[in-house]
Amino acid sequence: MISSKNRLKTLNRMDNINRIVEGTVVEGTIRSESNLRIDGGFTGELITKGRLVVGPKGKVQGTVHCLCCDVEGVLEGEVTVLELLAMKSTSTVQGDLYYGQLSVEAGAKALGTFRMGVAEEKLVNKQKAASKKDAMASLESSRIPSESDQKHKLEA
Repeated sequence: MISSKNRLKTLNRMDNINRIVEGTVVEGTIRSESNLRIDGGFTGELITKGRLVVGPKGKVQGTVHCLCCDVEGVLEGEVTVLELLAMKSTSTVQGDLYYGQLSVEAGAKALGTFRMGVAEEKLVNKQKAASKKDAMASLESSRIPSESDQKHKLEA
């Protein structure tokens, strides 16, 4: 009996949808336990344990962390989607994106870095970033010698 009540509370929470309607612009931080639909504008930090839907006229800019995300409008910034990031044909998505799964319809515009994985991998990738000097040394060591390089070695 207790478990069915808890499950019902969870289902009711996820059925609730917070909305930012067209013509409304919000700036700041949003934290939500349930789903969120944005048809207006949002700039800032958005964290939801549910699904984020960016409607056809919606625009989200900033840091986003959500369970699932359907984009029909514009999504820009550092985005982490734990499960499915679905980009519809009308969407424009750009920035630094992390996702569990990715779905892209023909016509969707994508610009930036798209990575499968989440937060732990972000930290690992930042720690492993090489300096420009290291990158140039690696590139130089992998260069294939030309014929003129070989002639210079023989003459010396």
